Amino acid sequence: MSRRVLSAPDGAKVSRFNLMKLQGRQEAAAAGTESHHAHHAFDELLHRPTTSSIVDLNRALSDAARHSPAVAISLFRRMVMVARPKVPPNLITYSVVIDCCSRVGHLDLAFAALGRVIRSGWTAEAITFSPLLKALCDKKRTSEAMDIALRRMPVLGCTPNVFSYTILLKGLCKVDDAMAQFGRLISEGLTPDAVVFRTLIHGLCARDKWDKAEELAVEMIGRGICPNNIFFSTLLNHLCKKEWLQEPKTYLT
Repeated sequence: MSRRVLSAPDGAKVSRFNLMKLQGRQEAAAAGTESHHAHHAFDELLHRPTTSSIVDLNRALSDAARHSPAVAISLFRRMVMVARPKVPPNLITYSVVIDCCSRVGHLDLAFAALGRVIRSGWTAEAITFSPLLKALCDKKRTSEAMDIALRRMPVLGCTPNVFSYTILLKGLCKVDDAMAQFGRLISEGLTPDAVVFRTLIHGLCARDKWDKAEELAVEMIGRGICPNNIFFSTLLNHLCKKEWLQEPKTYLT
């Protein structure tokens, strides 16, 4: 079979593979240009004759973070060196930094930024902690994430929200002692409802931990929480993907 070719703008024939390579180079160049523009715009804010407000700097930092966490971290370092005496970073600034460091896997820097928040006496909201919780769970450091959510956050006057618990529940599915950690969540005050059970059971099924998923389903029913259509659809979907055609009958009878 002959290789399919496409016409380039200059009339030359290029293979699909070469076209993909060209597209990759263009995307890389665009990313580099975007990074350059972000640094240039940030420098203009830093060197204005009149001092830029922290709101302007935070907005620019957030815009950069949406496209490239690494660029945002670089801009923050520049901000600390140039603008800190006149415009010190605030809670929003460090929240952006925690998010960026967590997304690129620099958890040491994320913890350092969180430490700055704590030492400054700011009252952080749950959303500030969420990226760090997710990054820890992604690295199977769920116990550390739970310590932050269940112990450190309340001490700092911050109550974990539904999103915080969802991150922890999904993280539990990635560890071997999921049931023990789930019991710990309950003992720390989490009231499991249908959504909590469904989230955890879905995650366990996705990772072929069927015995633990069944154990949770039994506990859910024992607590008087009746499975609904969403629960059964999720369960049957996982079973059918595994071609365990006899298993759905067990749950439906």
